[in-house]
Amino acid sequence: MKNQFQFAKIMFWPSLKSALGGLMLLGITASSPAADVLPPSSLPYGYSYEEWSAKFWQWTLGQSTNHLESLGNPDICSGPASRVRFLGPSTIGGEAIHIETNHITVPGGTPLFLAVFALWNDNGNCPLSAFTTFTADQLAASDQQQWSAVTETTCTIDDIAVEGMAEPTNSVYNVVSTPFSYTTAEKDNILAGELGATCLPGDFTIYPAVAEGLYLMIAPLSPGKHTIHAVAVVGPPSAPYAKSDKTLILEVEL
Repeated sequence: MKNQFQFAKIMFWPSLKSALGGLMLLGITASSPAADVLPPSSLPYGYSYEEWSAKFWQWTLGQSTNHLESLGNPDICSGPASRVRFLGPSTIGGEAIHIETNHITVPGGTPLFLAVFALWNDNGNCPLSAFTTFTADQLAASDQQQWSAVTETTCTIDDIAVEGMAEPTNSVYNVVSTPFSYTTAEKDNILAGELGATCLPGDFTIYPAVAEGLYLMIAPLSPGKHTIHAVAVVGPPSAPYAKSDKTLILEVEL
């Protein structure tokens, strides 16, 4: 599948089927009494942002439409990284202009990895005979070119803005994933169910894939209610090709 926009939101991330692309992330710290965004340079919980984004997409693209998760496990068995959870989609299909609010319960002491806005690119296509043969570098170059259409991105955590997102193409949070493979769910895979790629069977592995996006690694939030609000615009702000306005309301347990 190619050129799939992802708008971050808590339980739902619509993907816009267009010849446009994603986003990336690097490093800046935004602090509030409620939250710290860990800079990529810190190798949060032992992995780079590039590695975390690859793990995020492997988890996202491996989901089944019968069991879409809003809080994903990166499947790391030990160490601090095993506590991290992905804020993910209940679906990856959606309309061009999307406004939504969702709620999610988070265990206390849980770091959260959030894609504010992102895309992935790979050689998958339907029919199977239409698969392309681009290298990971070529896929990344395509992502970068497509990302130039993204004109605005913002994110607030408890009404405090995360700095460094005003210029999406130059954002300190603009990160390209390491090349990764992903395997579709055995039944009702998300690519067939949400994106119409019905030729792709279950338990099918695609490599290489490359993602680009704006991501945040958020240190554990204090117990209680927190709100994340993310906005992304593709194309002219006055007449966007696509726009997402997502509000995530988190209830962090003790």
